[in-house]
Amino acid sequence: MKKRKVIFSVILGLLVLFVLFVYNAFNGNPVSKLYSTKVLETYLEDTYPDRDFRLEEGFYNFKFSTYDFQVIEIGATSPSENGPKKYEFTVRGFLKPYVQLDSIYIENLDEPLMEKLSSEARTEIVDLLKQSVPTLKGIEVALEVQKGDYDSNTTWSKDMKLGKPISIFIVLNSTKSKKEDVLTESQVIQKVLNENNYTYEDVTINGNIIDDPNTEYAKDENGYVKYYVSFDREKDIELQDIEVLE
Repeated sequence: MKKRKVIFSVILGLLVLFVLFVYNAFNGNPVSKLYSTKVLETYLEDTYPDRDFRLEEGFYNFKFSTYDFQVIEIGATSPSENGPKKYEFTVRGFLKPYVQLDSIYIENLDEPLMEKLSSEARTEIVDLLKQSVPTLKGIEVALEVQKGDYDSNTTWSKDMKLGKPISIFIVLNSTKSKKEDVLTESQVIQKVLNENNYTYEDVTINGNIIDDPNTEYAKDENGYVKYYVSFDREKDIELQDIEVLE
C-alpha cells in the first residue's frame, strides 16, 4: 500500500511538472516577466536618458519565446495616430534577458546612407577577395547607421565607428567544389578580412550549385545552396563547421 502511494506521488509530481512546463512554454512565468520588465526599464534609462517612458504590461509571445512590450513616450505625440507616441520592444532570454527589438532604434536608422555605405563596402571587399577566392560569386554587406551619426555624403571606411560591427554574406560558386574546398575558401576569406583589419560580427557563406544543368533543384541567379558555414573573427573554422545541405 505504501509503495502504491509512493508511485502515485511520483506520477502526480511528474504530471504537475509537465503541466507547469506546458503552461510556461505558452504563457511564460511571473518571475521571468518581472525580470524582463526590469531589464527593459534599465535599457531605456541607459539608452535614452533624456526621455521619459511608461511601460505597458508585457505579454509572453510563445511563438518566439519573448516578452513583448508597448512603451509610451511621455510628452511625445504621434501625428499619424493622433495620440501618444508608442514603441514596440521585445525582450528575449531566460537566464540573461536582453532587448532584442528596439523600435526607436529601427525608426531612426538612416536607410539611404546605409544602402550607400553597404554598396561601397561590398565593392571594396569584392576587390579584396576576388584574387584569393576565384569562386567568389557575390557579396552583400549589412550595416546600421543612425540618423545624424554621419553626413549623407559620407564615404565608406572600414574604420567607421558603427553601433555594431558589419555582417557579411558571401555566395561562392561551389558547383564543382568538395567540402574541403569550401573549408579552405572560408579560411582564406577569414584570413584576408582579419589581416586587413575588418571589424565584423559574422560572415555567412553559401556554397551554391550554379552551373550544373543536371541538378534536380530549381535555382535562381545564385543557384542552389549546397554548403553553408558561418564564423566570426576568432573562430577556428574546421571541416565539421561546413554544413552540407542535401
